[in-house]
Amino acid sequence: MQKLILFHNLLSYICAPVRTFVEYIKNYFIEEFHWQSHAIIGIFLAVCLYLNYGIQIGEYDSLYDEMVHANYKSLESIFYLLLFYATPLLFTLYVVRFSQKKANIINKKYILFGLIGILFLAVDSSYYIMQYANEWFSDNPFIYGWSHACFSNLSSTLTVIIPLFLIYAFTTAFKPELYGFKLNGARVKPYLWLILFMIPLIFLASLRPDFLDHYPTYTDHYEYEHLPLEQWQTVAIYEFTYGFDFISVELFFRGFMVVGLSRFIGRDAILPMVAVYCFLHFGKPAGEAVSSIFGGYALGILAYQSRNIFGGLIAHLGVAWGMEFLAFMQS
Repeated sequence: MQKLILFHNLLSYICAPVRTFVEYIKNYFIEEFHWQSHAIIGIFLAVCLYLNYGIQIGEYDSLYDEMVHANYKSLESIFYLLLFYATPLLFTLYVVRFSQKKANIINKKYILFGLIGILFLAVDSSYYIMQYANEWFSDNPFIYGWSHACFSNLSSTLTVIIPLFLIYAFTTAFKPELYGFKLNGARVKPYLWLILFMIPLIFLASLRPDFLDHYPTYTDHYEYEHLPLEQWQTVAIYEFTYGFDFISVELFFRGFMVVGLSRFIGRDAILPMVAVYCFLHFGKPAGEAVSSIFGGYALGILAYQSRNIFGGLIAHLGVAWGMEFLAFMQS
C-alpha cells in the first residue's frame, strides 16, 4: 500500500507540470483559435517554405542564404532583411484583422514598436557590425576563425539585447514586466518536461542527411594549439557563446514580441511572432524551419500565459545544446 501511495505521489509530481503546460495550450485554443486565420497563415508559411527550400537559385540551398550571403554585412542586407521580416509580421496582423473582424488589432503602438524591433532583428541577422570587429581579431587564421565565431554569437548583445532594454528604460509602454524577465511566481517545470519529450524528435532530426551540414556549429580550427587553453576549454567557451545567442532569441520573440507587444493587442501578438520566428529559420535545415512553427507557437502561448520567458530559455538552450551534442557524437 505504501509503495502504491509513493508511486501515486511520484506520478502526481511528474504530471503536475505537464498538466500546467497542457492547460495553457488548451485554454488558448478554446478562447482564441480561429480556423480561417490559422489556415490562411498556415498556407502562407507553407508557400514561403516551398519557395525558400524547393527552388534553388545560385550556389546556396535556400533563397534566404542567397539573399543574405549576396549582401553580407551591408546596409543593403539590412534593408532586404527588414522587408523580409516585416512581411510575415504585417501579413499575419492583417489576416487576423480581416478574418476575425478585429479592427482594434491594427494598433499604432504595436506596429511602431514591432517594426522597430524588426529593424533590430534585421541588423542582427545581417551581421553588419562584424565588419567593424575584424580588427580586434588576431591575423592567425587558427585563432581568427574561433574568436570571430564566438564574437559573432555574442554580437546580438549589441544589436538586440541592449537596444530593447534602452527602449524599456526610456518608455513606459512595457513596464513593469521587463519583457518577461521576472518570474512572477510562474513555474518553469513544464518546460523541463518539454525538453524530455523533445529528445526523441531531436534525435530523429539528427539522423537527417542535412543535419551534419549545419551541426555542430563549432568548427575545429586547432585554436587550442595557439592559445593557453585545452581543446575542451575552447569548445566550452564557444558553446557558452552559442547558448548566449539564444538569450537574445527568447528575449526578442517571446519577451518583446509576445509579453511586451501583447500589452497592445493581447493574445493576437502570438501569431505574428510565430510567422517571423519561422522566417528567422529559413537559413537552417528545412525540418528545423518547419518545427520552429510549432515550437514557437507553444513557447509563445506559454510566455503569454506565464508572463515570463525563463521556461522558454530552458527549453531552447536544452534543444540547442542537445543538437550540438548529437552532432559531436556523430561527426
